[in-house]
Amino acid sequence: MSTKENPIQRDAPPLIQLQGVGKSFGANDVLKGVDFELRPGEIHALCGENGAGKSTCLGLLYGLHQPTAGKILLDGTEKRIETPAHAQSLGISCVFQELSLAGALSVAENIYAGRAPTRLGVVDWPELRRRAEGLLAEFGLDIDVSRPVDSLPISSRQIVEIAKALSLDSRVLLLDEPTSALAPDEVDSLFAVLRNLTRRGIGIVYVSHHMAEIFRISDRVTVLRDGRQISMLPASETSQDRVVAEMIGGAHPDEISRNRAAAGDEVLAVDGLSHPGHFDDISFSVKAGEIVGMAGLMGARRSEIVRSIVGLMPGATGEIRLNGETVRFKSLRHAMRAGVGFVPEERKTEGLFLDQSLSDNLIAASLSDHTTLGVMRNGSIKHASAAAIDAFSVKASSIDEDVGALSGGNQQKIMLGKWLKRSPDLLIIEEPTKGVDVGAKFQIHTELLRRAAEGMAILIVSSDFPELVSLSTRILVVHEGRQMGDIPARDASEEVLLQMAAGTSIAPASHPSTFTGDAF
Repeated sequence: MSTKENPIQRDAPPLIQLQGVGKSFGANDVLKGVDFELRPGEIHALCGENGAGKSTCLGLLYGLHQPTAGKILLDGTEKRIETPAHAQSLGISCVFQELSLAGALSVAENIYAGRAPTRLGVVDWPELRRRAEGLLAEFGLDIDVSRPVDSLPISSRQIVEIAKALSLDSRVLLLDEPTSALAPDEVDSLFAVLRNLTRRGIGIVYVSHHMAEIFRISDRVTVLRDGRQISMLPASETSQDRVVAEMIGGAHPDEISRNRAAAGDEVLAVDGLSHPGHFDDISFSVKAGEIVGMAGLMGARRSEIVRSIVGLMPGATGEIRLNGETVRFKSLRHAMRAGVGFVPEERKTEGLFLDQSLSDNLIAASLSDHTTLGVMRNGSIKHASAAAIDAFSVKASSIDEDVGALSGGNQQKIMLGKWLKRSPDLLIIEEPTKGVDVGAKFQIHTELLRRAAEGMAILIVSSDFPELVSLSTRILVVHEGRQMGDIPARDASEEVLLQMAAGTSIAPASHPSTFTGDAF
């Protein structure tokens, strides 16, 4: 159901505008003559691949950067926004993808951090709580403002961050990937809050990689590519296909070829896998040339299941067979030697060495391929690194650039490329396209399907249900450590998967696939 129920104030002057704005960092022209405007009561989506200039636009609107060309207008008057504090004083707030809350402090303390009401020189705690409760009540939210923030679910923390921004009497709210850590039902709650804000005349700039969300919540859509504005249209006058094509500068990848040969021999078999307190009686298989998806909401224990398989979480019972042989891996290195690859969800903390080069990261899982008598072969390393960078179209200055300097999408490509370099019999990958743009998502999907067509067995753990339906042959659904079903992707729909992930057993055969999400 659409959440667009509030007409924007079309006759009112824009709250804030960029007119012919350019921005350079040294010799690098990041923005080139960009026009953008936000009206009262409007949700205006800003779309583009990583490096298109979205973050720089937010930085200009929030006082993090100054334009090198063009001008910024506030209520029709040219304005120089000096700093974030200055932006806040002008009624502009920003909620970044990485939340800035203090987990040990209460909701009320976070909302009014540095601005708590005082009485006789000390914090007036009853008044602080009253103000926080009143602010949250305006959005129809019932959150105990005395609770520590780190005891709240992610969705509630996101809303607390927004409430903190609005406590500054903001008229302009900048949101950077606000749903990146939210489950589908939590996205619904957030969107209800955002529409409530627009009814009060607040304008929202919405940055997201999720096309389905953009067209569900936004009134207008502006597309950037390589620092240039490609289009700015009402959402009703454009489409997901058009926006994707404008973002990547070519035809929309309507459908990756899914003509695969019949699945081959069984590569992975899991029978009755259990781990007390985590999951119980999990059974499934993955065959050569097959992509099996594992779906679930937060708390489903999907990560614990796959980590038990690859030796990262000891203590499980049950049987695991790899290529017909019973195995019990003592470590990930043990699993690697047996032909298993594992791409973890958290690329920055578990998947990559951020302070090391692209080439160091790309060969980290296949060092023996590039050594002779214990000596590294630089020529082999350079050749393999260049081939991987070319295959994934990684945007980097050289193979010696630190991975930490790359965008999230390029980091994800490097992490996947590191494991694919080993050509494992079985690849297990968690959240393969989390936080990446549509172009990177398409490249990653294409490579996974290509590897499956060549005979690799792939197990994908994802909370992106359209992604699972797009890629998988079958989908295993898990709820709180219990297996709810193992269904063909062709029989899956968003409704079926959500209900099963929430703990309801459903016979899906009568529910054809009706996804409205963005596979790309």
